[in-house]
Amino acid sequence: MKTSTAAVPDQSLPPRAGLGVLQPPASAPSNESAGERSALSALMDAKLAADREIQRLSARVHQLSAQLAAADEHARRSLAQDLHDDAGSALTAARFALARIETWLPGDAPAPCAEALDIARQSLDAACEANHRAVAGLHAPSFDGGVGRALADWTARFAASTSLRVAFACSADERLAQLPDATALAVFRVAQEALNNVARHARATEVALSIDADARFLTLVVTDDGIGMTGAARAKRGRFGLSGMRARCDALGGSLRVTTAKAGGTAVRARFPLTTSPGAVSALRPALRALNS
Repeated sequence: MKTSTAAVPDQSLPPRAGLGVLQPPASAPSNESAGERSALSALMDAKLAADREIQRLSARVHQLSAQLAAADEHARRSLAQDLHDDAGSALTAARFALARIETWLPGDAPAPCAEALDIARQSLDAACEANHRAVAGLHAPSFDGGVGRALADWTARFAASTSLRVAFACSADERLAQLPDATALAVFRVAQEALNNVARHARATEVALSIDADARFLTLVVTDDGIGMTGAARAKRGRFGLSGMRARCDALGGSLRVTTAKAGGTAVRARFPLTTSPGAVSALRPALRALNS
């Protein structure tokens, strides 16, 4: 018996016109890929341009910060010279004049005269001492023994003059004794300004200062047990010297952070690279010349 079979169309043949789904031209995928490549290339170019602009602006910030730090150091040196030469000379002359008055004061002079001279002499001695401290604070110290020794000496005098209890700790890392002058000066000034802020504004009884280092950075931390600082106080220009402290950090590629604990007290954390970039040294050269002269 014969079996009839139905013809099955060949699935490998392309569909007839009007019966199948139209296929996109063979060239469409390549055109789409070219468009994607063009868009990606444009994005990459834009990112590279943005990165270059960020680097340029960052370098400019470092340069301006270094110039600000150098200008501040120059102003400090000039003021110290004026206080030493002008105010110091005037105070010394006044002390000699009082001494002459005491020498020629008659033995039977009224008691209030002697008392007034004694008060004037004590006041003048206090003014001379304050002038001496101001000059010493404005002058850049010697860093021959490292920034740790310079700060240890300064904090001892600071504690004696303010009656604050000051705890100072410095890592025994040999690199801290061999810092570039630009870094040592910046660390010293930031610590100095932070401690002065504590004495002027914090109403603190204790302050701790520490210096440590890791593989790449030096970290300076100053903490106190005072009343702390509000955000508005930190933003207020000129009062706490924060802009100058931040400029000294930025000039060397470092950073500054000021925080206040809920229970009170302020923490200043400054970070500096252990090696100074040539650009920062160039911008800070006027201050370094003043330091070494």
